[in-house]
Amino acid sequence: MPKLRTEFRFVLPRGTGIKSEEGRKVSGTMRLIKVKDLVDIERDGQVKRGTGAYYVVMLSRCITQLGSISMINRNTIEKLDPIDFAFLVDFMNEINHQVIKRLPLVCSECGNEYEGIISQLGEA
Repeated sequence: MPKLRTEFRFVLPRGTGIKSEEGRKVSGTMRLIKVKDLVDIERDGQVKRGTGAYYVVMLSRCITQLGSISMINRNTIEKLDPIDFAFLVDFMNEINHQVIKRLPLVCSECGNEYEGIISQLGEA
């Protein structure tokens, strides 16, 4: 069975607010969202109060590396340029939805392994 990819590399469009080597783009790594992340975020006080912190908290949990920073927290995310923040929210949604739609499958008759793609209602 093919192994599910769980970490994805990215490069920020702007990279402002994050220290990087002179002349280098800021790159990072993001992991897939876990069910535990979703449950914990629903329990978060700022998210419960509706302060708009949902994506800040979620990104601080699923980004594993950002430039030279490996301990990502809310403060790290809050310092991002708005364009970088929007990019990361889109990237997070894209990688998680891409994985949800692709499933490793095994034929019960011949044993061949392949990747199945799930299409949602209304998709061609």
